[in-house]
Order: sequence, then structure tokens, then C-alpha cells
Amino acid sequence: MGRKCMWVPQVSEIEKVKEVLKQNPQGLSPAKIAELAGVSKGKIAKVLKELEDSGEVVVEVKGCRKVYKPKA
Repeated sequence: MGRKCMWVPQVSEIEKVKEVLKQNPQGLSPAKIAELAGVSKGKIAKVLKELEDSGEVVVEVKGCRKVYKPKA
């Protein structure tokens, strides 16, 4: 039986994303967060999902795009 591999973001990636959001309380797109935090675009969705699940970020849908904000 094969083992299922699950990606877990590194704490430093999560902390970088949280710091970027803290400095930009108006909210940012995932691409801009990835750029500013130095996290690949491939990983940013997983990091943001983890932060959303833990209640540390708020997601606003504006048209067809998402904006992530730190939870106040």
C-alpha cells in the first residue's frame, strides 16, 4: 500500500506571508503576495489556504479575483 504524501508549508513561508499581509492591510492578490513574500506561485495557494483554514486571513472576492487580508 502506497503512502500519500502531503505537502506542509514551512513555518518561514507562512511567517513571510503573514508579515506581507500585516504590512498591506488593504489586501493583496495571491500573485502579489507570492512576489513580495518570495514564495513560489505554486506554493502560495497552499499557504493561503492554510492561513484561511486557521482563521488568520480573510478572503474577499472582487469580481473574478480574490483579495487576501489579515484578520483584524
